[in-house]
Amino acid sequence: MTLEEIRNAVITRMTAQTAIASGDVRYPNDKTYDPTGKTIWARLTNIPGLAGANEIGNGPVVHRTGVLIIQIFVPAGSGSLLITRTADKLRELFEFKTDGRLEYFAVSAVDAGETDGWQQYNLQIPYRAL
Repeated sequence: MTLEEIRNAVITRMTAQTAIASGDVRYPNDKTYDPTGKTIWARLTNIPGLAGANEIGNGPVVHRTGVLIIQIFVPAGSGSLLITRTADKLRELFEFKTDGRLEYFAVSAVDAGETDGWQQYNLQIPYRAL
């Protein structure tokens, strides 16, 4: 898969989620966003990893790897139920799913703490594309 194909597959899957309003999900190099007054919002980042090639048949097959990071934010002091439920819904959307030649693996969750009045929870989703 090309980098563009990976990007398109990830964004297509993310836009299928219903846990967060579509206008409150930010994508790489998105327009400026003001989350003031929102109860929840998220930011998606794709961190490409190492690529490798296996020689099969008539030529090399390139394997691309990476990690998707979905940062979920709720107002500080609003409790943990909404952010945890949302994280579970997003985990279910990605964990062990396949988009053609793009496979997602076990999702890790990290409580990133509070910054600037927002409690943050990060989902880390490793992937491999052929």
